[in-house]
Amino acid sequence: MHVTLHLGAHRTGASTMQNFLTSNARLLAQEGIAVWAPPQTRRGMLSGLVRRPDRITLPLERLGRHSCGRLQVLQHSAARAGMERLILSEQNLLGTVAECLRSERLYPWVFERLNRVVPALHGSCDRIVLGIRAYDRFWTSLLGQAVLNGHSAPDRAVLDRLVTQPRRWRRVIEEISAAFPSARLFVWPYERLGGLPERQLAAMTGNSLSPGFAVRMAGVRSWEARAPTPEDICEVMADCGHLAPIPISSDGRWLPFDLDQREALVAQYAEDVAWLRSGANGHATLIERADARELRIMDMTGGSIPDDRHQNTTGLG
Repeated sequence: MHVTLHLGAHRTGASTMQNFLTSNARLLAQEGIAVWAPPQTRRGMLSGLVRRPDRITLPLERLGRHSCGRLQVLQHSAARAGMERLILSEQNLLGTVAECLRSERLYPWVFERLNRVVPALHGSCDRIVLGIRAYDRFWTSLLGQAVLNGHSAPDRAVLDRLVTQPRRWRRVIEEISAAFPSARLFVWPYERLGGLPERQLAAMTGNSLSPGFAVRMAGVRSWEARAPTPEDICEVMADCGHLAPIPISSDGRWLPFDLDQREALVAQYAEDVAWLRSGANGHATLIERADARELRIMDMTGGSIPDDRHQNTTGLG
């Protein structure tokens, strides 16, 4: 059985994709495709594996090895049940939102984290998919969620450190490729395929679904885990005694970064996308066009990407 590893990332429509996969799990099983996504992955399936590498104790190491063995057994069981492909979707394998914000780094331990999962998927993982997002929108979304959870709004020094932090999507992609050198890695920009889970599914399955399958899928245009609105942020900050107005864009978005910071982040993302378009040194394949001719799966709903997936500040051409 072949395995597709969907790594998210956070705030790139991963929760929407996972809800889509779960909602269509029975239909996918009829196509020979099994789905492991939250909540399955967060009920002990990955115990000891989704951990910071610098906090692994001997008991956690043993638990992680046990989880790897259990994952192998579950894969064999799925194969015996007639499944030809497994989609394992869990963005916390890359790291957590809290880690990114505390370290002020973009997924600081990708290789070390994934390397702990390799024994469970050795020889079976042949496809990995990853969504990326413009840094200004990515960090703003993470910061907004943190504020809603009770954290203080970031000051200028924090924002400057996020702008100048050295890790980029390019480095994340290189580390994923290093952990799984035999798997093909596909990357899509959130600005292009966000909100189009049926397109993402085509990349996950290698376009192996039967004709007309898209017609029967549920939740094609459902949207999960939306980013907090400026009103949400203002309300929480007011409860904490912060009454000063927050900067809001003309299209109604919170703007924690100033213009110079946003321009720097946009330029960084443009460099990443240009690197991917040039072939990513063989590490990854960029899927950029929401085009049925490219992915060979029809969009039977006639829907469109929601407004907050517009790419006017992403640097994408």
